[in-house]
This record gives sequence, C-alpha cells and structure tokens, in this order.
Amino acid sequence: MEYVRLGKSGLKVSRISLGCWNFGSPTPRWGKAGKVTSEDSIRIIDAAIDMGVNLIDTANRYTGGEAEEILGKAIKGKRDKVVVATKVHGEIGPGPNDKGQSRAHIMREVENSLRRLGTDYIDLYQAHNVDWETPLEESMRAYDDLVRQGKVRYIGCSNFPAWVLTKSLWVSDVNKLESFVSVQPNYSLANRAVEKELQPLCVDQGIGMILYSPMGGGILSGKYEESVPENSRGSDEPEVAERARRFRSGVNLLKDIADQMDKTPAQVSLNWIINRPAVSSAIMGVSRLEQLQENIGSVGWKLSEEQMQKLSDAFPV
Repeated sequence: MEYVRLGKSGLKVSRISLGCWNFGSPTPRWGKAGKVTSEDSIRIIDAAIDMGVNLIDTANRYTGGEAEEILGKAIKGKRDKVVVATKVHGEIGPGPNDKGQSRAHIMREVENSLRRLGTDYIDLYQAHNVDWETPLEESMRAYDDLVRQGKVRYIGCSNFPAWVLTKSLWVSDVNKLESFVSVQPNYSLANRAVEKELQPLCVDQGIGMILYSPMGGGILSGKYEESVPENSRGSDEPEVAERARRFRSGVNLLKDIADQMDKTPAQVSLNWIINRPAVSSAIMGVSRLEQLQENIGSVGWKLSEEQMQKLSDAFPV
C-alpha cells in the first residue's frame, strides 16, 4: 500500500480507502438500503486493514447509523491502525434540527457518532454537504470547538463547490479557526467536472481530495458492456446505465490498456485517478473480498504519461 499526506496536513492516508455506505440492513431507519450483512462487512473491513488500508469512510446517515456501528465493532482492539472518517449533515429524523450544519446538529451528532463507533475521537469529521440556511461561521466554530475538545482530530467537507470551500477557508482564516484539510468530491474518468474549479483550488490551497465514486458507479470496470447486471448501481440508478452507454468507446480503450499491462480496467482507471493532482485517496465501495483485492491492485505501479494522456483524451472533461 502507498500512503500520502492528506492535503497539507501531517496525517498520512492510504491511496485506496474503504467506504461503508452499503454496509448494513436493507431496511434502515433512514438513508439508503444496505447491501452487505454486518458479518460480511466486518470481514471486509478486517481484510482491508490487513492489506494496508488505513482510511475508512462512513457517515452518520449510512444505513440508519448501522454502518458506523459495524465499523466500531470491526476496529475494536485496533483503533490505532485506522483513520476513521465520518460525516454529518443528512436527515436522520423528522425534527427541524435533525439535519444540516447548525451548531445544534453538529454537536449532537458527533456524540451519537462517537457512541456508535465505540471511540472517544474521530480522525476526520466531515460536513457531508452545504447547508444553505446556516452561516458558515456558525458551522466552522462548532468544528473548531470539537477539535479543541479532542473529540475530532481533523475536519473536512464533502460535496462543496469550489466557491463555498473557498469561503469556508476564508472564514476559518479571518477568525483563526480550524480549517478543512480535505474535500470529498465525485471524481473519476467518467466525471471530471471538478477539474474546472475545485481541483485547481485544492492544488493551490493544499486541500486533499478524497474521492467517492472513483469508478463512475462501476462504469469503468466494464461490467455494463453487455447489459445492466442485477443488483448493480446501474440497476438502481438508470442514469448510471445511460452514462455507461455514452462512455463505451472510452471503456474499450481502458480495456485495451489493461490487457497490455496485465491489469483489469478497474485497476487502470483507479491508477489514473489516484495519480491526479491533489488526490490523496479514492474510496472503494465493495461488497465482496475479491473486489477489495482487485482494487488494491491499482497501487504500487504507475501508468505512463502517454497512457495517462490517452485516457484523458478518451474521457473529456
């Protein structure tokens, strides 16, 4: 496994990280349905740690909080080997303060996350989305307090457009508050929108990018070539299957390069993305150990400059 600093912070994270969004019950209290049982999820987490993955990402809302509980069970006795990243924002109940980035919601939910995770600190606590109704200063002061209290080590954000991330960095700077060290965007060969504004900002300000959906919802694995597999992302989200059809020629090039290098399309697409500017780690959502093993095979080697450029040309921004 390769490890790099998370942005300009001193925290080192694995190039491939594990996501817990699909771990847990198919009928959660809130959030999306889980696809992996608790027992299988713990086996996957254990295997990931053994293979050198140290960054594991979850959220308070994933499978009704069960994803955090599963992670807490899995890391018991090996807490110091794991960089635990979780998030707060999404709706977790019917009340008016059961979502968002208000001080009230952040302070309440960090305690719930700590309890579910079975730990007394969170390595990376992330704003899961922008709260357009709460002043940024209120949110950033709450996060600053959590760091000062020792309940959180670093803070980050997810799904923030470049201008909101810029404003949050300014709010932290002028008020001498803790600032975000990372951002979590949707970024892959099949979705390169962040390259226009967010990525240049991250390069300039030293913000680490932790990517979700780095294989475009499975498009870049080539599994949609013939049909939409049952229980795949494309079977739940028709837009994924439509995008797979649109990127067919690019996926064919991906396969050609993979064949030349004795790699899989997934490994080649991941190698391309983890070596892009400002990228610290790519989050893998897996349901089987074989997928985990394949994804980790994307680390320890590097595409040539020519191959990188060919893929960039085949999947335009």
